[in-house]
Amino acid sequence: MGLVDLRAGQVLDTLIYPTETQNATRFEQTLSDAIHTMKQSLKPPQTELKGVGIGVSSFVFADGTVDSTYGFLAFMEDYPLARIIEKTHALPCRLDNDARLVALGEALYGSGRGFDRVLVLTLGTGLGLGFVVNQRLEGKQPYAHMGGHMTVAQNDQRCYCGKTGCLESLVSATGMMSSAKRRYSQETQSTMPETVEAIFEAAKEGDGHARQLVEEYMAHLRTGLGNYINLFAPDRIVLGGGVAKGLGPYLSELVPSGQLGPYKNYQTTVVQSALEEQSGILGSAALFL
Repeated sequence: MGLVDLRAGQVLDTLIYPTETQNATRFEQTLSDAIHTMKQSLKPPQTELKGVGIGVSSFVFADGTVDSTYGFLAFMEDYPLARIIEKTHALPCRLDNDARLVALGEALYGSGRGFDRVLVLTLGTGLGLGFVVNQRLEGKQPYAHMGGHMTVAQNDQRCYCGKTGCLESLVSATGMMSSAKRRYSQETQSTMPETVEAIFEAAKEGDGHARQLVEEYMAHLRTGLGNYINLFAPDRIVLGGGVAKGLGPYLSELVPSGQLGPYKNYQTTVVQSALEEQSGILGSAALFL
């Protein structure tokens, strides 16, 4: 959670606390306690709290109802989160999908600032996607963030969405670790790296399995970006999330040749997030701009 000065586009204070995933009453209480803690850092009357913006990893409807967090928050099925916050705190509450709000934060304040068409991929436990045009989120709630589930390969790697070979199952941290387990289990001479960051590091140090994993990962991500370029024609592509932190040496390889052919004048660039964890906080606050 963060306290944001919207005029400056700056996170003034942050608070990190564990998310209650099983019990709605406890979830609402910990959220309320955190909001109360943030209120304490305000300096009235010079500073006024305008509202509460929230990013949720699920389908978020225009009325502030949340539906299906894929089991992560067991109680969030047709869950009126905005109404609960507004009733408890007498403050306006606005919600959207978390990946879309990361994109809004990057487009307004981060690596996408100054570009008209900004596509942001959050490469973490899953693959989140958001597209911002002229500083506004593009796409109708609540379905627009599901673009990570396009099929890019013919294989048996099943995604939680029910399909096989979808981009999210191949370029998320979860997907990369699944690929690593299959590859390293075939022989006993090498110790499998325990994290995605460790896989990238092992590849740099010459581990053959890790190098092949990174090459396969890059091929899938390049295919996905090529498809997104044809769909969205972004001026800038921003990669965020934990996995993206290891992609710095490979960014120049990610833009497919012949972008948006046969249109000759199109160009885009792929960069890493400038805001990292603050992008979602800033994007959630920007719902009140």
